[in-house]
Formats: sequence, structure tokens, C-alpha cells
Amino acid sequence: MHIGRVVGNSVMETRFRMNFGEPLQVGEMLVVENETSTERYLIRVMDIQHGADSEQKDWMVTYAGQVLRGDAVALEHDLERVRQQLFCAGLAIPLGCIGANFRKTKTIPNHFSRVRRTDITDYEFLKESLGDIQVGNLRSGDQVLDFPVGITGQAIPHHIGIFATTGMGKSNLMKNLALSCMQLRKYGFLILDPHGEYYDGGEAKKRGLRHAGRPDALVVFSSRKLDGPYNSLYLAASEIEISDLQNLYEFSEPQKECMQSAQYRYGDNWLVELNDRSVGTIGKDLGENKYHEGTINVIKRRLENLFRLNLITRDPKLSVTSNIIDSLHSGQVVLVDTSNMYETEELLISTVLSRAIFERNKELYGDKEKFDKLPPVLIAMEEAQRVLTEAKGSIFAQIAREGRKFKTGLCAVSQQPKLIDSEIISQFNTLFILGLADRRDRDILQNSAKQDISQLENEIQMLMPGEALIASPFTPFAVPVKIHLYEEYLAKEAGKGAGRPAPRPAPDRGFY
Repeated sequence: MHIGRVVGNSVMETRFRMNFGEPLQVGEMLVVENETSTERYLIRVMDIQHGADSEQKDWMVTYAGQVLRGDAVALEHDLERVRQQLFCAGLAIPLGCIGANFRKTKTIPNHFSRVRRTDITDYEFLKESLGDIQVGNLRSGDQVLDFPVGITGQAIPHHIGIFATTGMGKSNLMKNLALSCMQLRKYGFLILDPHGEYYDGGEAKKRGLRHAGRPDALVVFSSRKLDGPYNSLYLAASEIEISDLQNLYEFSEPQKECMQSAQYRYGDNWLVELNDRSVGTIGKDLGENKYHEGTINVIKRRLENLFRLNLITRDPKLSVTSNIIDSLHSGQVVLVDTSNMYETEELLISTVLSRAIFERNKELYGDKEKFDKLPPVLIAMEEAQRVLTEAKGSIFAQIAREGRKFKTGLCAVSQQPKLIDSEIISQFNTLFILGLADRRDRDILQNSAKQDISQLENEIQMLMPGEALIASPFTPFAVPVKIHLYEEYLAKEAGKGAGRPAPRPAPDRGFY
């Protein structure tokens, strides 16, 4: 049954009138039926306005004044008397035409065409573009439809952004992405967790990834003790590069040259040698009077701070890097819990692992047979603005520019997209936009999105916790979604478990 009629359009805007009292919401998707053809127009409500049939200008304002004067003397007003004059008008943007294929709108529906609410069959065309990594169900306004929504694995190397104000559901979305990847075993997903909320649910006592019942698909590394199987977290000093240190500290040109000379002089063990040798010995080894004692002293102080951390080991055999990469290449979710680490350690872990993954994939690119079998790998970073603030010379900037070629994608999780370098954020092709309070943050995403979401300002401001828009070049328009509440979704999936085939065992590499 139709709920309204078109009263005015342009190709980029559809206006329709609804009956008095008919509910309507910003963000709701509707169908305009073109009465002279089988083609349907899918539209999205941007705004809603009151209207009235009256020749008198500002009649509603005048009538409201009469009602208020009656209120002052406790008189009841008879709304039924004027009900037939009242209506609501919806202002919508056309999303496209539904016919044999879905296509962008290049014409307008006929005068007074019927407007109706959508049903599941209207969205059949979306199935091919929503992908296999599911996170929730399609949403139209507040109405949640029984229609799974997610992203395609093709989006992984093209980079993904998850942006929301605190409390709007970023962590819940991340757990759903991880769960879907664990179920599929087709993609490598590295999660760097500085808050300790993904393994067991954190302090809120919610459910974590360990409760998913997929031990074959989840590998955990942690520097703190966990209540369950995990691997201790170590990086070998020999795998730390000068570029990794530059992500932690600012170095002058003489200091950089000194480290480069040390790397050339001492080889892979240069970091240990610089830390252990005296300033005088280093000066002689690198060339008498070539580097000032102060220059060497600054480097040594910073290295001493690093070696005090429990993260760095002198024994290369204890490094977790190769094990993490092997797990990702076998299609597993790898959780790296850094919640009890200092920020310096967190940044070092994210930098070294990201560089190692990218370089391994780049190396395999030369072997077509092996590279073709390689699953796409996604590197997810909480508080991403800490490492994505400067593009120049950063491994993250390099991955942002070249990652798609080498099946390596970044996933930035942040509540402040305005702090992320503009060059990097422009490379993020798929955006999960949840509620964002800051206007500058919304503007940044509107400017960087690969779809035009400039007209969705009202809808983005009205998003409730767990509601999101997925803006991606792999979908025909920004798709509204209600993200599964992770705990409820786990319970629902557990109910299906009786009929599910046993999971395939993980390769035995001697670690969890």
C-alpha cells in the first residue's frame, strides 16, 4: 500500500506528500513506483517538513496562536476539524533505479507517482555487492530488516576506516568483523589492542573473541597474563629498523647518519652493539671524530630506554613476527594485546609488525603461484590517529599507497579522523561511519569518502549506538546498517552450532 505521492522532483531530489499522521524517519528508504513502467526508484529520506493546505500565508503559525490562546484558558482544541488540511512532506535523494539492473537515476518519475515502503525483495540487487564479511542487518530508518549486510573481501587491500565518537559501537563492530573472518578463514586479520577489550571483553565483562568458540581461527599474543591460551609477546632487536625508531622519536640528520653508519658497521646486530658499547668505542668504530659524542649519547639514551622494556629480546628465536605472519597467511585472526604496555612499546609493535607483513607480502609478489594463494591481510589499529598523523616516510603511508598491490590493507579505528594525515585518509576506500559529534570529523569523512555522502549530514548526526553507514566503492550507495550486538549474535550462532560441520584444525606450528 502506498503512503504518499510525488509532488515535485529534480533528478537529484524527490519531494513527496504523505497523509497526516503517517510515520516517516530521516534515513528511511522508500520506493517510488513509476506507473508507466515496471521500473522503481529507490529514494532515501533526508528531511521531513510540516505542511498545510491553505491559501493564507503562515496559516499554521496563525492556527497555533489560536490554540495557544485556548490553552491559556484551558480550552480543548479540535484537531479533527483541521486534520484534512495537514500533511507531512518528505525530502529525499534518489539512490537509483531498480529494474533488470540497478543503475544511477538519470530521469524522474511521473507526476504524483506512488511512494511506498520497501520490502526485502526491493534489495535483492544489493546481495552481490555486500560481500561475505557480515557485520549486521540492513536498516531503513529505525527499522531493521532480515537482510545481512557486510563488506567484500576485495575491500581489505583498499583500506577500511571505522570512525565514531566514544560509546557509539566501534569495538562492537570490530568484534563482529573479527568473528566473521574467524568463521570464513579466508582473510588474515591482525588486531592491535591497546585497551585489552577484545580477548575477554575487558573491564565491562562483555564477551570477547575467546568466547567465539573458534580456537582454530584465533591466535593470541600478549604481554600480560591472560585467562586462556596465548603466546608471550617479544620482538627481536635484530628486526628493528631505523625507520621503526623514527616512528617513535625525532632524530636530527647527524643522528640518522650515525645510525646508518652503525647499521653498516655492525650488521643485523647494530642495535645491540650501539646499546652495549661505550660512546668512545662507538666513535672509534664509526670513524674518529666523525660523529660528536653528544650525537651518540642521544641515540644510546633512547636505545637504553627501549632495552629496559620487556618487549625487546636479544634472541631472534623468541620473536613472534614470523609466527604472526604465518597465522595471517593461513587465514586466521591474530590478536596482539598490548594493554599493559607503555605507548612507546605499542607504537613499536604496530610499526615493526606492519612493516614485516607488508615486506613479506611484497617479497611473495614475485612468486605468482604463491602470491595468488595468499589471503588478503588487514591490519587494524585502535587509536589510529597516534600512528597516522604524518605521512612522510611512514610505513603506514607506504602501505596506504601500495598495499592494494600486495594484498595488505590498513583498518584505522578512531574517534578523531581530523587528526589522521589527509594523504593517508584519502586512501581509505571503505568507511564505517557511526555517530560522530564533531562537525570537522564529519566534514573530513565527507571529503574523503569515495561516494557522495554530503547530503547525509542529518542522518549521520542522528545515528544511534550500533547504527552505521558503510560508504564504499564496492556498493552502489552508502548502505545503512544495524551492527549485530556481539553478545547476542554469539548466542544466536551458538544455537546454529549443532548443524555446523567441525572446524578444520589449525596448522601445528608449536604455538597457540
